[in-house]
Amino acid sequence: MRMFLIPLTLLALFGAGQVLATDCSGHQSDYEAGANDGRQDASRGASDDPGRHSKKDSDHKKRYKCYKQGYEIGYGNAAADAKKSAAQDADKPRQGSNEREYYDDGCHEGKSDAKMSMSMVYERHSDMYDSRFEPFFKQGYEACWKQNR
Repeated sequence: MRMFLIPLTLLALFGAGQVLATDCSGHQSDYEAGANDGRQDASRGASDDPGRHSKKDSDHKKRYKCYKQGYEIGYGNAAADAKKSAAQDADKPRQGSNEREYYDDGCHEGKSDAKMSMSMVYERHSDMYDSRFEPFFKQGYEACWKQNR
């Protein structure tokens, strides 16, 4: 009965489907190199393939496991950051357009007003925008005011 109790206790502690991470304390540099390579690959839009960077040496299986673990973490984090950044930029006008310039100007003023604890009133800067571009100035102002409040 005791022998059966220990595996159940471990199962309860760690969960049935949970995979334990490889202990990389002795191979931290391999883990970090993998994380950096993974982050760079995801940033460039390259496929998720740690093998393109690492020499798979049969004598260093644990080092490769640590490298691969770091690579997967780095790749996943960079891919998530890129997705988040794209979602945040989706509602902004296209970079390089007049609309984006007014948006950015509004953002600058909104950030400044928020940091000085001023109310969110973009109209106090009406001398900074042409009425045709007011909606873009207002959008940038309000978005950045809220972020810095």
